[in-house]
Amino acid sequence: MRIRSYIAALVVILDTIVAGTLVIVTGFFDFTGGIYDLISIAWSSTIFFAAGIKVTIEGLEHLDKDTSYIFMSNHLSHLDTPAFMAKLPFKIRFFTKKELLNIPIFGQAIYMGKHIIIDRKNTEKAKRSINEAKKRIRKYGFSVLVFPEGTRSKTGKMGDFKKGGFVLAIETGIPIAPIEISGSFKLLPTHTLLIKSGAIHIKVGNPIPVDTFNLEKKQELMDRVRSGIEELGKEDGVSS
Repeated sequence: MRIRSYIAALVVILDTIVAGTLVIVTGFFDFTGGIYDLISIAWSSTIFFAAGIKVTIEGLEHLDKDTSYIFMSNHLSHLDTPAFMAKLPFKIRFFTKKELLNIPIFGQAIYMGKHIIIDRKNTEKAKRSINEAKKRIRKYGFSVLVFPEGTRSKTGKMGDFKKGGFVLAIETGIPIAPIEISGSFKLLPTHTLLIKSGAIHIKVGNPIPVDTFNLEKKQELMDRVRSGIEELGKEDGVSS
């Protein structure tokens, strides 16, 4: 088991270098992000194959593949994002902190992949990031992945929600699709970089329309989404 974890760690590094380089090169002419989507699926699938992780998903019947969504999920591990990229059949982009741009190849690939860069320490720049997200959703038909907690859980339980993703949903009118992910915490907890073999399960709930909410009712929307994620967890026997 330990040997496979080390092999998986090596594969992650090599896979990221190769995939990141391809994204950077193709990004100069991949105007719609379609090539990036294919590369990201291959990247994440390779990691899970090397680590011996099976990712399953249910609830896709609740979604319209021709509609953009703001996917909101609990956040347990660095494995969450590649799991969603591998299994959600949408053109997904996510908010990423600007510090990640400093990582060689990976940072440049994030930029060329048209993800939304956010400066969490600067309120004005964070607002501009939300405006940029709105433009990209309209222009490219992207869906946006948001971890409303803002960071990975250190305990496996959901933390407090941040408001940014909810402001984006209200201002764009794009429905929020609650998601509950389980299994990833024990496969790659916060204190290690070694991935264990196992299973990750993604459960998608019914989308929540936001047309009846405004910024004054933001907290009400946040509570509803939180309840939606918690209910999905209870159905899977996971306590939030």
